[in-house]
Amino acid sequence: MALTNRKKKDRPVVESPVSESRFSESVDSETIPKKEKSVTEKSTAKHYSKVETDVTSIDFNTEYSAKDRKTIKADPDIKSLIEIFSDFEGDKAYETLRKMAKFYYENNYDERAQRIIASIQNNKFLG
Repeated sequence: MALTNRKKKDRPVVESPVSESRFSESVDSETIPKKEKSVTEKSTAKHYSKVETDVTSIDFNTEYSAKDRKTIKADPDIKSLIEIFSDFEGDKAYETLRKMAKFYYENNYDERAQRIIASIQNNKFLG
């Protein structure tokens, strides 16, 4: 059931279709060269099985532009703590988060888990 009584608007009716073309006669579909698929075009399909996973570490020192950064949703008290930590050290909030992520990654996971996490992270940005 609709909340409002909406009626369709009347559309204009074409009384006589145009018989002339908007294009000149010199331009035919046969004279226009067709684009051939070049060998250098990339395939749009993702092949995760073929992605190289030999990089087993995460580079925490990679710099990104402000345009590339993403918003992180956090509880207000946690967001406030991150702002306090970053102000206390004189860093930006994203730098503080980077330090926190590096500390958590290095101290909470063993070597095998770190390789798995690094592999997932690297494949995420390669694929």
